[in-house]
Amino acid sequence: MKRLILLMLLATVLYSCNQENKTESGKMERELKDTSASTQKLSDSLNIDIVQTSPNQARVLMENEYVRVVEYSVKPGEKDVWHTHPPRSSYVVSGGKVKVYSEKGEPKISEVKTGASSWAGQGAKHYVENIGDTDIKIILTEIKSLH
Repeated sequence: MKRLILLMLLATVLYSCNQENKTESGKMERELKDTSASTQKLSDSLNIDIVQTSPNQARVLMENEYVRVVEYSVKPGEKDVWHTHPPRSSYVVSGGKVKVYSEKGEPKISEVKTGASSWAGQGAKHYVENIGDTDIKIILTEIKSLH
């Protein structure tokens, strides 16, 4: 009889532990889903596509699973709309003078030189105004995947 009671007690403890693990597992699963959703929202807020926000200044020339090539052009006096950039290379087809507005800090005036090329990582949220007297055209090659 003692053995039977001991076995029943052991079974109850094991069952209880298993239920607790299921509860914890479910809780962890829900937390992971919540974190994933939050990360996606954050990612979406960090990735504001210039082609979507400024279709008059940016158009896709070519796209595949690895890169997207975008032609960016802004006329004198024109501004684009708030956007970000993924990691990319750029080549300035025709340069000019711009004022770059960012969420953090004062606007910066820059001379964009024809023939210049560069590499940049993920870009912060900003918009650009052409404050010069020439049309500016830049070819951006955005990295989507390395594999």
